[in-house]
Amino acid sequence: MATSNTQLKIAFDAKRAFNNHTGLGNYSRFVIKGMLDAYPQHVFYLFTPSIKLEFAKLFEGYNNVHVISPQNILGKTFKALWRTYSITGMLNKLGVDVYHGLSNELPANIKSFKGKSIVTIHDLIFLRYPQYYKTIDRIIYKRKFTKACLNAHMVVAASQQTASDIQSFLGVDSQKIKVVYQNCDEQFDKKISSQDLDAIRKKYDLNPSYFICIGTIEPRKKQLLVLQAFHQSNVNKHLVFVGKQTNYAEDLHQYINQNQIADKVHFIEGAEFVDFPALYQNASMCIYASEFEGFGIPVLEAMRSDVNVAVANTSSLTEVGGDAVHYFETSEQLTTLFKNADSLTINHEKVQIQLDKFSSHVLIAQLMKVYC
Repeated sequence: MATSNTQLKIAFDAKRAFNNHTGLGNYSRFVIKGMLDAYPQHVFYLFTPSIKLEFAKLFEGYNNVHVISPQNILGKTFKALWRTYSITGMLNKLGVDVYHGLSNELPANIKSFKGKSIVTIHDLIFLRYPQYYKTIDRIIYKRKFTKACLNAHMVVAASQQTASDIQSFLGVDSQKIKVVYQNCDEQFDKKISSQDLDAIRKKYDLNPSYFICIGTIEPRKKQLLVLQAFHQSNVNKHLVFVGKQTNYAEDLHQYINQNQIADKVHFIEGAEFVDFPALYQNASMCIYASEFEGFGIPVLEAMRSDVNVAVANTSSLTEVGGDAVHYFETSEQLTTLFKNADSLTINHEKVQIQLDKFSSHVLIAQLMKVYC
């Protein structure tokens, strides 16, 4: 394999980058953009079966990138099959050196690829907490993830927690696994003006003083615990949930109605990603109570937004938060954090030390070492 100082042909499974607004989409865009910016001497190929209109111009302005999508009727009709079976042949035809599956899977026939194959595994929550997943989904995920790890030359884990799970649940040798974290979007580094902060509050009809909890509203994220702790604190602030509502949200609405606190709790679905930094910076505190995470990007976003963060003391969340956030293990401890929110301080030195671990140029350089 050539070194990073010579020209490489690097390809990515870019489906999520061009189609997903959060989660795997954010990770894919972070890696691809980071590579394009850091290594203009290389040639990059982005394979995606489709492109959402809002992402059509995602990587315009780069001269070293080629987006590849199905061109014939068969590929356009059966996009999943194109992604699973057609990409490998194109990789060999193009003379690609490295192929990176950014979202837990590789083409089924990747073993015939003549270059080096990499796969990122984000988490194995479906194995740790099977009760949150349908049986058929668990079967499909385990088959895909296991095969990807088996066929890949190297496995990138999103965190030390995920690396341990890959060894425990899938039996992958630790020598084959490399932990490389991710950064959040660079927009979270920008200080929002007071005028723009006011505009966002008005746009979403928010109280001037609120706590924020960002993430899909689902059982594993434990928003009901957040809501109960907030209610028990009896503080003169509001609570804002930002994220898609699943059936679990009905439990929250029932609790709100029973305790007559509808005027203090707000739900935002479909918030524009560009508004997230202001939503964080307007908040008194960000709460992330998830039962388990493979990484936990909202914790990093909140730290970069210079807001106090209350985080569940579990899984990879302690890797992201380090000693720069406030941890809780029980509803009572979170209630205390709510009550003391105005007196909580941010240790900016500790925050910066922690944030340096997630510097984009450092992480992208680590990935390039995996490629080479």
